[in-house]
Amino acid sequence: MAYDGLTMASVAQELQQLIGGKIEKIYQPNKDTVLFYLRQQGGGKLRLLISANAMRARVHLTRSVFENPLSPPMFCMLLRKHLEGGRILNIKQQGMERILILNIQSYNELRELCQLQLICEVMGRHSNIILVNPETGLILDGIKKFSHLISRHREVLPGKPYVSPPPQGKANPLELSYEKFEQGFLKQINQTLPKAIVGLLDGFSPLLAKELVVRANLEPDTRVESCGIYEYRNLFNALQSLLEELKTGNPSPSLSRPGVQPQVFSAFRLTQFLPEDLLHPASTNETIDLFYSTQVKEGVFNNTQQRYKNTIQKEIARCEKKASLQKETIDGALTLEELRIKGELLLANLYQIKQGENQVLLDNFYDPDNKPILIDLQPELTPAQNAEKYFHQYNKTKNAARKAQIYYDETKSELAYLEAVLHNLETAVTEEDLVDISQELQQQGYIKAVSTRKRREKTVAQKPEPMSFHSSDGFPILVGKNNRQNDYLTLKVAKDKDIWFHTKDIPGSHVVVVNNQGKPLPRKTLEEAAMVAAHFSKGRLGSNIPVDYTEKKYVRKPKGAKPGMVIYDHHNTLFITPDEELIKKLK
Repeated sequence: MAYDGLTMASVAQELQQLIGGKIEKIYQPNKDTVLFYLRQQGGGKLRLLISANAMRARVHLTRSVFENPLSPPMFCMLLRKHLEGGRILNIKQQGMERILILNIQSYNELRELCQLQLICEVMGRHSNIILVNPETGLILDGIKKFSHLISRHREVLPGKPYVSPPPQGKANPLELSYEKFEQGFLKQINQTLPKAIVGLLDGFSPLLAKELVVRANLEPDTRVESCGIYEYRNLFNALQSLLEELKTGNPSPSLSRPGVQPQVFSAFRLTQFLPEDLLHPASTNETIDLFYSTQVKEGVFNNTQQRYKNTIQKEIARCEKKASLQKETIDGALTLEELRIKGELLLANLYQIKQGENQVLLDNFYDPDNKPILIDLQPELTPAQNAEKYFHQYNKTKNAARKAQIYYDETKSELAYLEAVLHNLETAVTEEDLVDISQELQQQGYIKAVSTRKRREKTVAQKPEPMSFHSSDGFPILVGKNNRQNDYLTLKVAKDKDIWFHTKDIPGSHVVVVNNQGKPLPRKTLEEAAMVAAHFSKGRLGSNIPVDYTEKKYVRKPKGAKPGMVIYDHHNTLFITPDEELIKKLK
């Protein structure tokens, strides 16, 4: 992954199609990204994305759709005031730096034609988008503002002169002779070739530097000190070949396929990777758009997933604390009999007790050995009142323990449900999975329901689609990925004679083997379905996991039970150790 200077050069070449285009709309979907809706001279419409995000700073055309805030930020309003309706005069890159300048002709407050510059600086955490008046050289505003307290080199504040980021002192590869190329390496004698290239040439990222070394038929870990004229010539020739692709506007962009690590893109064909690991989109802009749209979706997915996990973990902690207090109350009921006995003994011995005593020692006829028992008294109470006090404590403790047991059972049930939801979140892999879980959590009151109509429409879930497997004997095996799918699979899809599986006392998916013939399933199918159930459970990394199975007709959902919660009987149990390879074969 590298939005380096050469990538920006390729993007800038492709953006020349925007020259003469009109800026129709400007949006700012988040704090560091702006989106321009453009109409080309030929009538075509394009969207230009500029981001100053510290991790994903970039400039490129995009097909992605963004949700915009109801109230535009101040920087967006400023851009609309000065640039909407304007036309792009030219787009230039500053040397091989990651700085792109859009010169735009627009109208000022007096409806007079004027020129403005939108300067896009793609520099990691120092990235910025700055609107400048080129006549005065003064900044109108920046998407990020900072003073000399933050940067000694320059200030980015309205009314301050625009100063370019400090130069890195590297050579522009387009203007470099072979002699200077070789001399540059000799100044970095202790470095590996890729590091030396990054230190020498402007516009080169470590990824592209390694690519240059590979194209020169050299090993990436080769050190400068071991190189001679032969190696330098190969590197220089490889550099000229790379630059020629750029000059002719005919590079072959590369994008790693989904699942391939590391996740990378480049404006050039990456020969350092296996051909089957790469995609080659039609343009550099499309390549970058595909890469970052995937990155953004993954980032949103991961953030949403973690936010829901944090919510559920807090709820689990709350329930565990509540269950602990309820258990203390239940355990307190162990003193019930002692309270009753003391009350009975006081009533039976009223004649022996004098008012004003703090304690009394009485024979305990409830004890087999008739051992005496010492009973505390409140001296201000009569003996009968002391006895009544013990009976009152007995009844109070008994009622509290009875209620605590009911609440304790409810809390344990909620804990089991929350553990199941947490498992579903940990195993969620698609946006649809999170939508299902989000709707469930809203319905159960754990997160706030989405109120706006637009978002409600966006989150309407499709018909649940359980995962599908097939046993070695050919029986379909269906798996719910979350509680919504579990309920749908067990209560709507499964027939009475289908066989239902679930890990015993462990959060996991509902698994159903479709048994259209209604005959006993082969042992192998039972074991494979049980393995699927164990694999899609919280105990997937363990061994000898207990998996219960029964006919679906013996599975019931209690009235008022939470999603995914069922009870069952007439079941048998298998002990299974999940086999990842077998699961893949059944898939």
